[in-house]
Amino acid sequence: MADTLGALRSLMSSHSPPLHALIVPSEDYHQSEYVSARDKRRAFVSGFTGTSGLALITMNDALLWTDGRYFLQAAQQLSDQWKLMRMGEDPAIDIWMADNLPTDAAIGVDTWCVSVDTAQKWERAFAKKQQKLVQTTRNLVGEVWKNRPPAQANPVIVHPLQFAGQSVADKLRILRAKLVQEKARAMIITALDEVSWLYNVRGSDVSYCPVVHAFAIVTLDSAFFYVDRRKMSTEANSYMEENGIIVRDYGDVSSDVVLLASNQLTPSPTKEFLRNPEIDGGNAANKGNGASHAVEFVNDLIWVDPGACCFALYSKVSADKVLLQQSPLALAKALKNPVEMEGLKKAHIQDGAAVVQYLVWLDKQMQEIYGASGYFKEAECTKQKKQLGTKRLTEVSVSDKLEEFRASKEHFRGLSFPTTSSVGSNAAIIHYKPETETCAELDPDCIYLFDSGAQYLDGTTDITRTVHFGKPTPHEKSCYNAVLKGHISLGNAMFPNGTNGHALDILARIPLWKDGLDYRHGTGHGIGSYLNVHEGPHQISFRPSAKNVPLQVSMAVTDEPGYYEDGNFGIRIENVLIVKEGNTKFNFGDKGYLSFEHITWGPYQRKLIDASILVPEEIEWLNEYHAKCREILAPYMNTSEMEWLKKATEPIAV
Repeated sequence: MADTLGALRSLMSSHSPPLHALIVPSEDYHQSEYVSARDKRRAFVSGFTGTSGLALITMNDALLWTDGRYFLQAAQQLSDQWKLMRMGEDPAIDIWMADNLPTDAAIGVDTWCVSVDTAQKWERAFAKKQQKLVQTTRNLVGEVWKNRPPAQANPVIVHPLQFAGQSVADKLRILRAKLVQEKARAMIITALDEVSWLYNVRGSDVSYCPVVHAFAIVTLDSAFFYVDRRKMSTEANSYMEENGIIVRDYGDVSSDVVLLASNQLTPSPTKEFLRNPEIDGGNAANKGNGASHAVEFVNDLIWVDPGACCFALYSKVSADKVLLQQSPLALAKALKNPVEMEGLKKAHIQDGAAVVQYLVWLDKQMQEIYGASGYFKEAECTKQKKQLGTKRLTEVSVSDKLEEFRASKEHFRGLSFPTTSSVGSNAAIIHYKPETETCAELDPDCIYLFDSGAQYLDGTTDITRTVHFGKPTPHEKSCYNAVLKGHISLGNAMFPNGTNGHALDILARIPLWKDGLDYRHGTGHGIGSYLNVHEGPHQISFRPSAKNVPLQVSMAVTDEPGYYEDGNFGIRIENVLIVKEGNTKFNFGDKGYLSFEHITWGPYQRKLIDASILVPEEIEWLNEYHAKCREILAPYMNTSEMEWLKKATEPIAV
């Protein structure tokens, strides 16, 4: 690591202009949360492998900013060459740079790896001391990363209409209607899941995310797909041609944006006869005698999402010709169509069956190998570990077994993120990822938390359960019940149209706050339809960004409060919810009300539940949920699994 920092500092000195600091973001050219192995530049330079973080290297310092999910992990992974900067507690990176770097400092960054929003925020902070953001002539990390993984040519896969539920033609028609509405003539689409969703394609360029490394440009009469042509099969090329999508080389997006800016990329629609896409089916190039359908406007803007588009592409367009606004595809993708909704529900049933089968297997293994009292009984372990044979259960081996159960299900295509399989103190690391060489052995006297999900052709899943196979302490049970009460409170919320996730976040925290407890992560995120497991634009969180988009019918969102005690244990409970119309006695203000429906199926461990601190409504809800688990998962269970599930979902006495 020291050699890497030294090599980077040498390149910074020789750069023109010489750089006082170098920013190394986590993101790739598409501002992705999860990136491919060759794009993990920040992880390479710092040694910190979490998905969220930002490295800053000066001639004397190396600093790493990350959020509360990763404080423990970063503290463990960073060498003494690095200083951990805790977001929300330490000064933000732009403030730190403005305060600690000299006047006129040149601060380098690869602007392909930073969003418009972020770059502009930095520039405003730097302006106070005449500091400047410098586009590096090349990616300096790439210069020193000698064993960087090669680019892969994974095939582009057409996502069938039976799973997508909406044709490319319809999606383009709706997008072009939005362009017309916003007086724009084109849009540059950079987010990988938006490109994949719009063109109904999938891929395997990023682990856990079935996306393709590609850009798109959509104008009023053309659509472009920028991709490594080696990924395009005959079928994929024919599909693009049938849908009127022009395939271009991945690297051509840069020069094509320049052409787009000067209105030379495609023929410009004629002003006098641009038909209204809402009326004529969306072929903006159609010209004819339907004068009554004509739309007169000056459509001269290029739409760029400032949170998703890289600063490098934005910089090629005249600032006064850019519409800086959230992509309309983000919301369109979040509002699941009926086919996607049905697929999401089916995927979660398959997934719930796999999780229950895993718990049945794990319960039996813990009793046989460790003498644990098991999932249902509450007693100390009866065996001493030193008397055991060679067989062991580790965080990785049991996680692999869970994947086996999922892999047996229809339409399974892989995991949706690295499984958090964590015992005891490891469960306090919010996004803990066990490694074969260093992972812990399961312990019947400790809490076990697993947060996992899968990709199925018909939907993406995400579930977390916390269990104990021995005798939980009164404190562990108390914390579990506070988390459970918050989970139930949010899931049972009834709220008016127009309510955002920021307003609802408190519901999950109040039971924890009563005991002086809390957690450092958001409470809910959107989830894709065989796409990214984390999807916007909506979220349920204490962060101000959760104020931006109200929750709407047919959105999917997680409900996942938790509590983490450093060095001791962690608790999290997570289900996926869908937003539906609420059934209220009244309708104040004629707003209409919304509620949630749980679509995740897996029991909550009764041994950890203290019914005496639950109110009757909470017990009633748990009993109803468990009854549905039995009914919905029964067709997937064998006799012994069904016996276990019946016992796990027995009603709690009110």
